Amino acid sequence: MSNIRVTSPDNVATQFSSRIDEAKDGREEQLRLRIGDPDRTISLPRATYVLSYEVAGAMRSFDGYDEFYWDATGLDWQASIESVNISATVPGGAQDVTCTYGRAQSDSKCERSQAGRTATFTQTDLAPGEGVTIGVKIKPGLISDDKPHLEPDGSKLTPQEKAAAALAAVVGLVVTIGSPIVGWLWWRRHGRDQRYAGLAPGTVPLPGQPAHVVANDPDITIPVAFSPPKIPVAEAGLLIDGQVDPRETAATIIDLAVKGALRVESSAEDEFAVTLLDPSRATAPHEMVLLNSIFGGLPPGASVDLSKPGSMLAAHTAMVASVRNQVTARGWFRKVPSATTSGSFGFGGIALVVFGAFALGSWVLWVALPLLPILLTIAVVRRKLRRGQRTADGRAVCDQVEGFKIYLATAEADQLQFEEGEDIFSKYLPWAIVFELADRWAKVCGDLVRMGRLPDETPYWYYGSYNMAFFNTSFLTSSLTSAATPAPSTGSSGSGFGGGSSFSGGGFSGGGGGSW
Repeated sequence: MSNIRVTSPDNVATQFSSRIDEAKDGREEQLRLRIGDPDRTISLPRATYVLSYEVAGAMRSFDGYDEFYWDATGLDWQASIESVNISATVPGGAQDVTCTYGRAQSDSKCERSQAGRTATFTQTDLAPGEGVTIGVKIKPGLISDDKPHLEPDGSKLTPQEKAAAALAAVVGLVVTIGSPIVGWLWWRRHGRDQRYAGLAPGTVPLPGQPAHVVANDPDITIPVAFSPPKIPVAEAGLLIDGQVDPRETAATIIDLAVKGALRVESSAEDEFAVTLLDPSRATAPHEMVLLNSIFGGLPPGASVDLSKPGSMLAAHTAMVASVRNQVTARGWFRKVPSATTSGSFGFGGIALVVFGAFALGSWVLWVALPLLPILLTIAVVRRKLRRGQRTADGRAVCDQVEGFKIYLATAEADQLQFEEGEDIFSKYLPWAIVFELADRWAKVCGDLVRMGRLPDETPYWYYGSYNMAFFNTSFLTSSLTSAATPAPSTGSSGSGFGGGSSFSGGGFSGGGGGSW
């Protein structure tokens, strides 16, 4: 901005002082004007001031036209504005115009018209925080300087900061190379599973047979298993990735339904319930805990609605604790992984550094740069720790689980072998849910229906509107995992800046350059 002038037709004092306020180490600037004579009081009931100034580098250019896109009033007014009248005169006359008003991102249209080379815009009754943004399309070639003038980054480094940055760069180079090596060595010693040496994957030594325990080779080939191990599906889920997620709870519900402990019911997309049939069919401790948490001791025949997200969260939490206790007792892990272990600490630290650099200045990034490799290494190691370190016995059972996962992930309908009349779909569906292969398993079994090897009928444990060939496993799984997951919080946010032309659907209030 340059050539600022203040006049008034009411003969009031128009002297002014100006001040530029910087923020974020020069990344933002605000020009503030203070108008009037501190020694004179205005006695008029109403006074008019006219502010004039020149702005360079505020144009935008698109394919086929140039554009003047301007926040005429800005959005920071704490008072209401009764009336806004804007005129824009451009070379060659306005080819098209846009005008929006309201808060940032509003697309409400204000009045606009064109006459000759001048376009006019009007709007009344703006509330505090609302503004007017105009757009004027101009023929290409009429304005020589039609590109925005972009200022370089205003962040500044003092000599002391530059010296600190140089030191941080040297230290960072050492840390960048050293921290991954240290993390890898630590993981090799403390993080890898154990395995029985000389035994095939999935097997354990016979009673009295000597066996040597060695570190697991992650590249060892796991043989395909044509049936799941004789363990509950929730324990398999914990064993394979070290966590009991809502997916394991969904699989356990289906497994209990297949056993006849309960019935799953859904008559519409927004309705989902379970009905207790025979709680004695639950044999594992975590299954009994889950039924008791859902039904709260109600007798058989009781029905519980699970349509709302989080409606089964307490039951899921109780089941997680029970499964972890069971697996601890089985000795499958040297230490059962924490239910909250993840890489969020390291990645959260990285995000905090980046946020600090934007909020406080680039010096934060330079100071913290040597720490980033350490944080990243911690994040990766903690993410690996989420799976836990299995004992040789735990690794053997995990091999069986992974071998069955390979089978469900690769077997086609014409390769499946099962006894006539066997409900193979229901039998393996809980496992497919844990392996995130439910949709594939439903498709394979749908092919079996079309081949005439499975009956086209709704599973006996399900009451709803889907037959076997079109069974909606996605709806089933998502409904149960949603019920076992905390309900999402509501909220919205938006930016006051746009990237596209106001004449291609991108016009909204608060999107251009302008006054504040």
